[in-house]
Parts: sequence; C-alpha cells; structure tokens
Amino acid sequence: MKKLFLLLSVLLYSISVFSQEFYEIRTYQMKFRGNTGVLENYLSKALIPALNKYGVNKVGVFKDLGKPEPAIIVVTIPFASLEAYAGYKDALLKDANYQEAAKPYFEYVGLEKPMFEKISTYLAKGFSGHPTMKLPVTNPGRIYEWRTYEAYNEDALRRKVAMFNDDELKIFDKVGLHNVFFGEALAGENTPCLTYMVAFESMAERDANWAKFSADADWKRIVNDPRYVNSHSRTVRRFLEPTSYSQW
Repeated sequence: MKKLFLLLSVLLYSISVFSQEFYEIRTYQMKFRGNTGVLENYLSKALIPALNKYGVNKVGVFKDLGKPEPAIIVVTIPFASLEAYAGYKDALLKDANYQEAAKPYFEYVGLEKPMFEKISTYLAKGFSGHPTMKLPVTNPGRIYEWRTYEAYNEDALRRKVAMFNDDELKIFDKVGLHNVFFGEALAGENTPCLTYMVAFESMAERDANWAKFSADADWKRIVNDPRYVNSHSRTVRRFLEPTSYSQW
C-alpha cells in the first residue's frame, strides 16, 4: 500500500510539473520615430496566425499605457511545454504562409529605415500555484499591470516564489487582483527574477484593489514572516493596454 501511495504521489507530482506553461515575453524597444506600423503588421498578419497554427492559442500584444516616445510594444507567448517553445522557430521557418506574410518586416532593414533598438526577452516557467494563463478580465478599456520582481540571489528568488505559491496568490484572488500569469524567469535580463501580470477593468479598480491588498490581514502577516523577508530587491512595473489584434 505504501508503494502504491508513493507511486501515485510521484505521478500526481509529475502531472502538476508538466502542466506548467512556459512564457516568452518580448519587449520591442522602438527607435525614435521607428516604424511601428511595419512591426504591428508583422505581429498581426504573420506571427500571430503562424503561432496559432502551431498550437499557441492566445498571443498577447500590448502597448505602454503612458504612450512613451520611443514606443514600447510587449508580446507575450504562452507555450504548453519547453519542447513546444524550443521547436516553434523551426516551425516558422517551414511555414510558407508565414514567410510570405513576414516579408515586409524582414525586408525593412537599413539605417534609413528605423524600427526598434532591440528586443528584450524573458523565458519564464509558470508557478506551481498558477501553472497556466487565465484571462479573467475581458471588457473594453481593460488594463494590464506587468510586474517584475528582481531578487538578491537565487535563494531569495526561491523564497519569493514560495511566498506566492503558499500564500500571496490566495490574497491576490481574495482582493480582486485578477491573475493572468506568473512565471519564474529561466533566462533574460536582470535575473534572478520572477514576472507576472494582473488585469483590471479600469485604473480605478486597480487602485482600489491594491489598497485592499495593502490593508489585508493575511498580507500583513506574511510580509513580516522571517521566511520571506529580503526576498526581492527591486520592483519594475508597466501599465499596458491590449492592441486591437491582441488575443488577451
């Protein structure tokens, strides 16, 4: 009986691990007066249809709510497995429809044709406490808050992820911080870090629900828990709005 229980435990653990999604999160940092039209046409007409055909059902594309100049465009791509992430670029190379639709983007090169400075990318693994993406807010005018918590070191990050999985995610749900995705960065800038996104119907709802979070008794309890103190060093935050062709 003990052996059977152990086997079932291992099986359930394996299922939970392999159900965790992986997220590629790109930030296109445009050049001053860079041609966002060419990039957005590529994203909407080439990349997203090809990813959908590959099996990625929901691709998110966002612009910074503050409309900075140069512009920022954020693309979020969820993958069901690490293998799916590893194979998608080869699939795009073999996709004739994608290659044809991407031509204007691929051919827009040269110093006289400014587009973006660089693409910054995170690859993140979904939390065990929130293993897959959810889209809890769908109203027109919705906003997304994308946060990255940088950690002092790998152990500090482990403790911060545990804080979310064991306690903080439940508080988010309770106070109305509508969880979209949570991931531990496997690669990218400013690691070790975790990154996540929450959604709101409006900025007013966002402000009200974060105030509820700050006042919550469970949050006040865990924020001073010795297991979690000094678990992250810096918070980076962006407010985003979905583009017309975003699938989030």
